[in-house]
Amino acid sequence: MPKKQPKLTNLFWSAAILLVCNFVSRVLGFIYKIILVRMIGTSGIGVTEMTGPMYSFALVAASLGIPLALSRQLAFEIGKRRYQNLRRLQNTAMTLLAILGGAAALICCFFAPTLAERFGSAAGAGYLRTLAPAVLIVTVCSGFRAYFQASKQIGVIGLSQNIEQLVRVMAGSLLVWLALPQGLEAAVQAVAWATVLGELCGLLFILRAYLKQRPRNDQPPDMSHANIVLRLFAFGAPVTIQRLLMSAILMAQAMLIPLALQKGGLSPAAATDAYGNFSGVALSLIHLPGIFTATLATALLPSIAESDGNRARLNSRINQSLHITCVIALPFMLLFYEFAEELCVWLFKAPGAAQSLRILSMAAVFIYAQTAFTSILQGLGKLKALFVSLALSGLAFLAAIWWLTPQLALSGAALAELSFAACACLIDFAYLRHFTALRLDFLNVIVKPLVAVIFGALSAKTAESLLSACCQLNDWQMFLLMSAIGGIAYLIVLTFLGGLPKVLRRYLSPLVRKQP
Repeated sequence: MPKKQPKLTNLFWSAAILLVCNFVSRVLGFIYKIILVRMIGTSGIGVTEMTGPMYSFALVAASLGIPLALSRQLAFEIGKRRYQNLRRLQNTAMTLLAILGGAAALICCFFAPTLAERFGSAAGAGYLRTLAPAVLIVTVCSGFRAYFQASKQIGVIGLSQNIEQLVRVMAGSLLVWLALPQGLEAAVQAVAWATVLGELCGLLFILRAYLKQRPRNDQPPDMSHANIVLRLFAFGAPVTIQRLLMSAILMAQAMLIPLALQKGGLSPAAATDAYGNFSGVALSLIHLPGIFTATLATALLPSIAESDGNRARLNSRINQSLHITCVIALPFMLLFYEFAEELCVWLFKAPGAAQSLRILSMAAVFIYAQTAFTSILQGLGKLKALFVSLALSGLAFLAAIWWLTPQLALSGAALAELSFAACACLIDFAYLRHFTALRLDFLNVIVKPLVAVIFGALSAKTAESLLSACCQLNDWQMFLLMSAIGGIAYLIVLTFLGGLPKVLRRYLSPLVRKQP
């Protein structure tokens, strides 16, 4: 029987713990990306970014949606108090995951040279081969995470993710530093070894927690192994198809952009370096605010699922999620556009990514809103709609890459990314209107944040003129002051207009909380 939960371990606290842990994990991941780009350069990060989608595809193919199906089935059995079935469910699923993960790991290991050659990166073969054990480790670990998710022990999942990420950052920094004298290929393999080590530590932590409280019951189970397997695959298949499609699109992106750059006149080495600038630097920066938007939007998902059937409440929850997204996205959009070169140089020492970041900044709202739309549609169970949206926008994306990148280089790739986010966002929005008769709160979601960000930008520009005339400040000091002044002005105007989301309102001053 799963460990009995204290009163505080309810849905709210479980979600809060996971959100905090996810936030910490993503921040650590971003810091790690900065360290890697500075150590192995955009050429090295280009290799990892070109090969990484193959690893992600292997992970999705290995799990086949079983962890999600397992969590759902375990939660169902716990709710029915049929504790005698838990151990058989867990053991059957773990056996399946071990077999599938092992097979995927072997395929990655033996076919790494062939796969890497398709992606035009010889160094990628060693990277993918070294990563192969991580496929098995992550797949097995996902089964244990499903158990703790079903029993609402979310803290264990979050801590295992943080341990994995922390070990990866520390081990990666050390191993890359030791491997650099041996060349770029050795340094890239060191990155892979750090990933394997981090995943292994996360697995050991969650395994130890599981062994302390694995399900025990003297009564015989009333579910056969065959029945369990059928249930797991039946529920996991729809989710897997969508995830495989997304992984396939990312694989195609990693293959097509370097090829299109070579078609435009770059050498293979220069194309790899350019792809490192685009994917490793520009995309990493543009997705950074997703730490906040995804965290806050996800906090509303349980209420969205609960509101299904109550149209007025559902509309309110969806508008809240989109409101949060726009309030966070618009100032970051302006920041990335105005300081693209400074951010790329200061953080990554990669000025070649600045133009891509400036173009991607115009897609920021679509990128962050797409995350919210996807989560909402998942919460409503509209997986078919998500698949259609992803397929159509993915086709437009890949066509734009092949058409624009040879002519415009990385600017073309950035425009293709913009088209992908915009298409997916608009299709998802159309589906939401169809399924929920959504009435967008245009005033709060778009107008108020837009007015506030314009005032914030004007305040920052005015401050820049005044400070330049009276103070001797370097670029970094000017950036910090302008960002602070613009951000404060943005929040003040947004609060005055009554446009601050309720979720954020609770954590600000008493004056803000009195806002109607």
